[in-house]
Amino acid sequence: MDKNKNIRIINRDMLKYFAAAVMLIGHFILYTTPELRLTVRLRPVGTWLVMFAHMAPPIFFFFIAEGFRYTKSKKKYALRLLGFAVITQFAYVLCHQMCFDVRVFFTEWNVLMTLFLGLMSLIVWESGSTLPVRVLLITVCCVAGFFTEWSITGVLIILAFHILRERPYLRLAVFEIIIFAYMIIGLGSFTALFSRMSIMTIIMYTIPMVIITFFYNGEKGKDSKFSKYFFYIFYPAHLLLAYAARLIAG
Repeated sequence: MDKNKNIRIINRDMLKYFAAAVMLIGHFILYTTPELRLTVRLRPVGTWLVMFAHMAPPIFFFFIAEGFRYTKSKKKYALRLLGFAVITQFAYVLCHQMCFDVRVFFTEWNVLMTLFLGLMSLIVWESGSTLPVRVLLITVCCVAGFFTEWSITGVLIILAFHILRERPYLRLAVFEIIIFAYMIIGLGSFTALFSRMSIMTIIMYTIPMVIITFFYNGEKGKDSKFSKYFFYIFYPAHLLLAYAARLIAG
């Protein structure tokens, strides 16, 4: 019996829209800084708003694992993710490079490709193949992940969320271990974890997982069909918005 049932008031759509909101605000300020310098103008609030965007990725990693669990067709789910990852890549390159860079297009993929590779790792995990074959194929997904945002980390988090879906407290602990490893590798040293910015980043990554662990009720929102496609459209759209703002300001 779930002792926290009375406080589980957060549904799927509420989490998704929250993630989209913090991502929109944080990314817009971050990506338009060279032209609009919003981070400087809004300091210190601007810095916090950019940091809030860190709360979005764990939520979307979690919902890949959730989507895999409930989808009627894993094949259609994977093809949909792949298709939107390719579409988004155009907006991603334009937003980051301010021009269409062919090299970046094929070697530095957006986070939707990370989500796709994470989903593929789940399909492999549940495929029924022998363990060595599954480990090999998941390793391939991880290697491919090096060319995406969040690299191998995103794939491993999604896989952990799926495997530990019935053990939420262990899932939270494993998530923290992966995040700490991700931060240490990215920063290049363990001591760098104790800087103010690193601590803020870890807190931002942790908040959504605490919310999911203790307050998520597993239910859909009122308009689940709209919500289903909202993020696919929102993600490239918010990148194009930042790109347009930079063009106008520049």
